[in-house]
Amino acid sequence: MSDLTTGPPLRRVVGFALPLTAANLLQQGYVLVDSIVVGHYVGVEGLAAVGASGPLFYLLNAMFIGLGTAFTIRLAHLRGARQDGERRGVVLSLALLTAVWSVGCIVLATALARPVLALMGIHGTLADACAEFIGVLSLGFPGLFGSAAVSAYLRGLGDSRAAMWVAGFGSIANAVLVLLFVAVFGMGVGGAALATAIAATAALVVGLLHARRVHPVPRAGERPAVARELRDAVRLGFPLASQHIILAVGIMVLVWIIQAFGPVVLAAFTVVSRIEQFTAMLFLDFSGAVTAFTAQNLGAHDRARARQGLLQTLGLTVALTAVVSALVLLARGPIAAVFTDDPATRDLTERYLLIIFPFFALYTVMVVLHGHLNGSRRTTAPLICTVIAFVVVQIPFAYLLNGVFGIEAVMWAVVAGWTAGLTYTVLCLRRVLFDRTPEVVPS
Repeated sequence: MSDLTTGPPLRRVVGFALPLTAANLLQQGYVLVDSIVVGHYVGVEGLAAVGASGPLFYLLNAMFIGLGTAFTIRLAHLRGARQDGERRGVVLSLALLTAVWSVGCIVLATALARPVLALMGIHGTLADACAEFIGVLSLGFPGLFGSAAVSAYLRGLGDSRAAMWVAGFGSIANAVLVLLFVAVFGMGVGGAALATAIAATAALVVGLLHARRVHPVPRAGERPAVARELRDAVRLGFPLASQHIILAVGIMVLVWIIQAFGPVVLAAFTVVSRIEQFTAMLFLDFSGAVTAFTAQNLGAHDRARARQGLLQTLGLTVALTAVVSALVLLARGPIAAVFTDDPATRDLTERYLLIIFPFFALYTVMVVLHGHLNGSRRTTAPLICTVIAFVVVQIPFAYLLNGVFGIEAVMWAVVAGWTAGLTYTVLCLRRVLFDRTPEVVPS
């Protein structure tokens, strides 16, 4: 387990983040492979179906993302406070939540896919393809949520390297299977979903075996307080979960706005979202590392070290963002060509990248600051930030101005949302950094 309360702060943050980045780059790599394979072997309509299905799965996944992060924060606090004996109650409550949520999401995906797609304006053959993708993918929900729970457990203990290997295994398996099912067997979008389901289940098995061998749950001590830990996770994770739910619903609204422009625009939106997710991964992992770093050091009552780690990570974030943005802008043509042979989709993808990536630092700095707020147990602030950036600014901007400026209004709405979100986050962080009240870790 990694102890983040000693050693050079930036080295500890980067050392924690890099294994997660390697795993998530592999994970996003298979997402890119999915899109590339579907785009070339199924066509623009298949690429549009995968993109339109994404927000629905994100909506089902949203609550679990927030609650899983809450368990990571709780485990990191216990690690920093040297209270590993209480870990069993946390693990049992996490396992219970994962099982219930997996079954519930299978039911919801089966019942709600068609109605939600209709609300998004998706009908006809595109709706059929989306429903097929979600239906097959739901078979893998136990594996998807279970492997996410194992990752939350490992990250909370500071073992990001193990989380990397588990996620990396699933990602490589997914990439191989999607090539086999779609490119070789011609199974279409259903084959892409089946590849994800099988790979996630295999990753869960590997993760459980590793966690049991390397990080066994302590059995000695008092009776585990499962109900208390579950209540604390819900209280801490609800703002995080709500943040992701708002994002998911907001993306659905954007899809509803975009689908009116036709499948080419929806396909370009899918490609850009994949590129944005891929390039943002390092900075999201910096955010997760800052969360664990902050939680451990506040658990050890060292607020100054937590602040120092944040400031050093921000400096590195700005420098790396400049490099990533320049590379994407210079290579935007070849990048677009990788995903599709359709000239209209490629041209629109390049325009989208040219608008948003000069301002990418607004987003990366914001998510790293959110990591510190989450580690400080101030999870409501990122939630409010998401409401302001996405609900108050980005969606109204895209909806009200797309009739005047066309699809470019949707593109510029992204930049407007990032600007508003970062402004609010900085205002919140000023209060947190200069807060002198003692940090209280739940017992």
